[in-house]
Amino acid sequence: MKQLWAIAVNTFKETIRDRVLAVIVLFALLMIVAGLWLGSISLGEEGRMMTDFGLVAVTFFGLVVAVFVAAGLVHKEVEKRTVFILFSKPVSRPAFIVGKFFGLAATMAIVIGAMGLFLFALVWVLSKHPSGMILVAVLMIYAQLLVVMAVTILFSTLGSAILASVLGICVFVAGQLSHNVLALTRLGKNPVTEALSWVIYVVIPNFSAVDVKAGAVGEQTIAWGQIGLWLLYLAAYSVVVLGFAAAVFRRKEF
Repeated sequence: MKQLWAIAVNTFKETIRDRVLAVIVLFALLMIVAGLWLGSISLGEEGRMMTDFGLVAVTFFGLVVAVFVAAGLVHKEVEKRTVFILFSKPVSRPAFIVGKFFGLAATMAIVIGAMGLFLFALVWVLSKHPSGMILVAVLMIYAQLLVVMAVTILFSTLGSAILASVLGICVFVAGQLSHNVLALTRLGKNPVTEALSWVIYVVIPNFSAVDVKAGAVGEQTIAWGQIGLWLLYLAAYSVVVLGFAAAVFRRKEF
């Protein structure tokens, strides 16, 4: 546990000081502010448009940070040859992978939290009343990005950092659309394709099940019980993926 904690703290310090990260967050905040222009031409729907645009900006820039930083976590240590120093000490490879994940998760919590609080305050000033649903929506975005980070780390142990980033983005996009797989296959009523769709539905994380952006702008009623179950599923999914990443990394030779 001490090994894992030390790696997580070191990863957090390393990633939070990254200048590229600061530039991305600054650009995200500017994009959120740019949403004021959309609100000004929305004919009485300023708060709604600002919320919708802001949450999309938080998701996009959070995804950029998640995949590109996560993809380089392992490769950076290998290229710097610091893994030789680490593994010469009583540090296990699974602790290395999990520690890297938790360190980046802490960094992402600060990044997503800062963007979310900024959007919350901006909408509060614009609409004259606070909307707690914005913070809930941001929390759900963070839950999705944690899974993307775990998947990206897994891919980074299998191939290059660039490939891991691309595949991480693909998993995120597929996760947003996975709920459509079952709907499409049920139209044909083919048992084979329906069974295959269930496999895809389970293998690809269903991010749309915890997406409450529509609820944040008042377009949809939220089933909290169902969302809670899907959050447990995403947590279990991340654990399994990190387990696979640790197993793959354990077989690597340095």
